[in-house]
Amino acid sequence: MNAPQTAPPPSKRRGSRTLWIAGSLLGLLALGVAWGELSGWPVLRQPIEQAASRGAGVPVQMQGQVRTHLLWRPRLEVEHLRIASDARFGAPHLLDARQVTLAWHWGDLWRWRRGDRLLLQRLQADQLDAHLMRIEGGDANWQLGHPDDKPRHEEDQDPLGGLPRFGSLVIGQGQIAWKDAVQDVDLAIGVKGREGEAVSGSASGYEATFKGRYRTMPMDLQVRAGSTLPLLQDPMAAPDAQWVPVRVAGTVASAKLLFDGQAAALLGTPRLDGALSFQGRSLAEVGRPLGITLPQTPPFDLRGRLSQADGVWRLQASRATIGSSRLAGDLRFHQLTSPRRLTGELTGPKLAFADLGPAIGGEGGTAKVPAQQQAQGRVLPQRRFDLPSLKVMDADVGVAIDEVDFGTDAMAPLKGLKTRIHLDAGVLRLDDLQASVSGGQFKGMTELDANAQPAKWQARLDVAGVDIAGWMRGMRKDTAPPAPSANATKALKKEREQARQGGEQAVRSYVTGVLSAKLDVRGAGNSTADILGSLNGPIDLTLRDGTISHLATEAMGLDLAQALGVLIRGDHPLPLNCARFDLVARGGVLEPRLAVIDNRDTTVRIDGQVNLRDESMALRLVAKPKDWSPLSLRTPITVTGTLGQPEVGIEGRRLAGRLLGALALGAAAGPAAAVIPLIEQGDKTSADPCVPVASAPAPTKKP
Repeated sequence: MNAPQTAPPPSKRRGSRTLWIAGSLLGLLALGVAWGELSGWPVLRQPIEQAASRGAGVPVQMQGQVRTHLLWRPRLEVEHLRIASDARFGAPHLLDARQVTLAWHWGDLWRWRRGDRLLLQRLQADQLDAHLMRIEGGDANWQLGHPDDKPRHEEDQDPLGGLPRFGSLVIGQGQIAWKDAVQDVDLAIGVKGREGEAVSGSASGYEATFKGRYRTMPMDLQVRAGSTLPLLQDPMAAPDAQWVPVRVAGTVASAKLLFDGQAAALLGTPRLDGALSFQGRSLAEVGRPLGITLPQTPPFDLRGRLSQADGVWRLQASRATIGSSRLAGDLRFHQLTSPRRLTGELTGPKLAFADLGPAIGGEGGTAKVPAQQQAQGRVLPQRRFDLPSLKVMDADVGVAIDEVDFGTDAMAPLKGLKTRIHLDAGVLRLDDLQASVSGGQFKGMTELDANAQPAKWQARLDVAGVDIAGWMRGMRKDTAPPAPSANATKALKKEREQARQGGEQAVRSYVTGVLSAKLDVRGAGNSTADILGSLNGPIDLTLRDGTISHLATEAMGLDLAQALGVLIRGDHPLPLNCARFDLVARGGVLEPRLAVIDNRDTTVRIDGQVNLRDESMALRLVAKPKDWSPLSLRTPITVTGTLGQPEVGIEGRRLAGRLLGALALGAAAGPAAAVIPLIEQGDKTSADPCVPVASAPAPTKKP
């Protein structure tokens, strides 16, 4: 017999029923979620619309077919999406889009509700009409949320600060009106096209136009792209976003631009990489609206490669023609740092000094001197520096230029210019400045502090071993090329030795010798003229181991007999013992502590002053002969007037005295006696006139 079955206890029956009910509910819930995902959650349409309106602070409407996907990849697909704009911005709406796909991450929405900037993974629309408006004070209609909840963003870091960040924003067709009173932007962006590959000259792909003003800079650009037209992208949200072929052509400010490459975003913080061709009137006109401190320059033509990623612009310039300068370089502009920063290297075969004219307050190589400056007879540059631009960004740029051309045949170019440009909080500094010319070296530094009022400037410079005739070619008497710098010292010694031995070789340069100099000066002002007009500090120049024209020496002393003899026999160089100009600047007035030119024939001393404030001169040259001359009118020579219009004269009273004495003696003792007052005995001395008396070495006693 089978034993009778025992019924399960009531508690167990209740537990099984609970599990069955729970499983059924979970199954129904799963079926409901599956149905919702497949159907697009039509029951959530109104709650989503209401929640979006509350979160944005303005009405949000979803019309036509609406599909929502909440799992795996959350997204919203709307046939017609319209986001209103607050009435105070004067825009018909913020966004009116058709066939919209909006994707997000739930964590991003949670962080947005806690005050972070809204991040949307993707916004794609076949048709879009947007009005982005910002008014004075910084409020913008794209800063979604209630006024108390809107975070403030650093305007200089992102021109669209406050706009939701997008992993990608892609538009098929439409238009965007962007007006920003804070950034001075008024752009109309039009988009049209179809899917396809962008090929130059082809009708496929997308086209866009950018017309209007961006940060005071007029802009008229035509953009051609293939596949899609990516306008905005957040590299943190979509680091692997699709890059599409892009070609940009048109004008920016007064410059012509052509970019041919690829891009993942064109607005906000662009992402692009391609070949660049850029021509314009001045680099400063292009850099100023972008917040980049660039110097005033003559017209430029730049070719190279431009890229932008993670907020860093990189320009690899293979050729940059600026005026007559030919440069190259690899520069990076860090847009998202605070303050913005320019780094890299600037190189090239030639830099024309005239092309730096506007940057240092001049007018450039081809520009005319201003009428006011010309009317005043001024020669020092009067143009005021653009000091506020020095505070816009920082910089650390190395410079290595093969040749610096002064723009005149009278001066040999500098070779191997090297320096490092530092711009830090408004202080512009050129460190480790060095160059070579005619066998010698220039070394020093200079600094301009734009924070002071007026701006403070200082410079230190050491010059050593420079062949003055090889560098200052304007002093050459003939057109024969100077000796190569490697042989300059030997050539100088040979010419000087021939002159010392009494050789009658022809004068090739009115002055030769080896130049050494030191200066440590300071000034203040907002133009080159202002700085020089307030100059303070020592300037010491010495020339040794050279020669000086015999005729020039006699002319400085008005020795008629000697000069006549030189004219008959022909000019020839005299050994130059030394020439020294130990000057000191006080408040823009240059005065010599010691200024002397000495050769075997004459010692010429100079005193007086040069006033750089009004560019006036009051100099006096006194020649002291070392040899005998039967006919000398030696009297001090004066140099007055201005730097632009110098006037050379003689001290008439002293000369008249010698002439009257000669006439009186001639009348009393006969014509032959008239030359007695004009006879110069000469005074030879062994002391070195180029060494100040106070610092001259004490004479040693002879045994």
